[in-house]
Amino acid sequence: MSIHESSVNYQNLIRDLAEMYPFDVAEVVVVELIANSLDAKPTCISIEFDPYKRILVVTDNGEGMTASDFDQYHDFAAGLKTRGTGIGFAGVGAKISFNIATRVITETYSESFVGGSNWYLQSKKKLVWEDIQPMHLHKHGTRVEVMFTPNAILPYSSTQDLIALLKLHYLPLLDMKYLELYERLGRYCSDLRFVINGKIINPGKLIEDFALEKVREFFPQKVGKRIGYGIFGLASAEYPLGANICGVLLCAFGKVIKADLFNQFPGSIGSRILGVVEIPDFVKFLTTAKTDFIRRSKYQKFESLYDPVRQEFRSWLGELGIQPSEISGTDEATKLERELKKLLEDVPELAEFFGFRTRKITLQPDSRGTTNATLQEGIEPTFPVGEGKAGEGLGRVDVGEQPGQALVQDNKTGTEPAKPISRVSRRGPKITFIEAPDREYLAWVDGNNVAINSGHPAYIKIRSDSPARRLHNLFAIASAVQRFMVTESEVKELMFIDRMMAAWGKKK
Repeated sequence: MSIHESSVNYQNLIRDLAEMYPFDVAEVVVVELIANSLDAKPTCISIEFDPYKRILVVTDNGEGMTASDFDQYHDFAAGLKTRGTGIGFAGVGAKISFNIATRVITETYSESFVGGSNWYLQSKKKLVWEDIQPMHLHKHGTRVEVMFTPNAILPYSSTQDLIALLKLHYLPLLDMKYLELYERLGRYCSDLRFVINGKIINPGKLIEDFALEKVREFFPQKVGKRIGYGIFGLASAEYPLGANICGVLLCAFGKVIKADLFNQFPGSIGSRILGVVEIPDFVKFLTTAKTDFIRRSKYQKFESLYDPVRQEFRSWLGELGIQPSEISGTDEATKLERELKKLLEDVPELAEFFGFRTRKITLQPDSRGTTNATLQEGIEPTFPVGEGKAGEGLGRVDVGEQPGQALVQDNKTGTEPAKPISRVSRRGPKITFIEAPDREYLAWVDGNNVAINSGHPAYIKIRSDSPARRLHNLFAIASAVQRFMVTESEVKELMFIDRMMAAWGKKK
């Protein structure tokens, strides 16, 4: 029987993997094993946990692994390379478990490969795996069994604990309407079911399950095209998903990426807000751990997905009587906007973030033009993929009623004469001042705008000194943009500046 050993330092790698996540390792193991199962497109995912033997077993009836998949599953160097396609990484749940586990037994059965492995710690510094024959699987799927150490701290011990964890990380997959949506997108079958310790978790209706009031259902749009589906509502209880968890759950293919309140101030109702928004294209912007979004180099593309949800949320809050912050066109804000434009050459990130005006070359038909082009019709399906008229059901299944047309340069076969023209797109930055003395932030980002906190102690201290105020505002803008472009786990570290400035502002 073959024995394999990883040539890399597994101890450092599994520790680094664990530090990428904002929750405990034992929770990561379950979440990642489920993610791997979902990427295999199963109709059933079974989760079993024995609190006495401290053994977790996740089994699915999906496509199973190929021989190449199985090698990558065990390869630490190959597990984190693929982005933008699925919600999991090959073997991360199993690999990361060795922070608190001694053994992982895996079985897989696919169209082209049947195999298994007994992966265990041979010594503190040696992690090996042996080839084994599957004993539990007799048809397509994958089974992963994790044996935790006696002293491992586990946040779950019962069926109810695992159900709560499932709701926290995969809530849309427990709602029938979202399951139907995923089926129409060709992602999952609407018959997908979770079975926890032998109990089938039948999907329900989020609105009824959480007794949501003031509900708004909507389809966020990008350039007139539907890009997702969402629900906002007020739950009957505070923090309906657990301690300090509320807001809008932003999801990609059923996986909850993060909860967000979009820098709004919902006051006393904030803890009752529960929303679920599915936007499949979010998957293109996920961090390595897929628990947050990459915004730094992809800001404008990300904003085209994120901003429609933000605007819908602001509108919904307005209906509830909570007025969102509005842009104020003060002289001070105008001067700051001009100052920022001067910094573009030295700080090009500002242009990407604020969307300054850029010139774009396009083709324009002209009878005297010398550039030949072909006229091509664009074909793009609306979202979600399904039957129904606009505003009804889940959308259309075919192309839009008015597919777009575009001139494409083609010097060989083109018959349409065209000439290039220059078009101006996007706009400059917008600055607003909002008095929010209860917030520690010097400033924060709201779309392509930055709100400076005129109620912050540091601002109050220098507001009568014009040069000092200008410097403070530029500093606050830089702090807000930097904080917005990092992941949520990094934000806490950057809050040191805001806290220090607050302390300085309060000192006499």
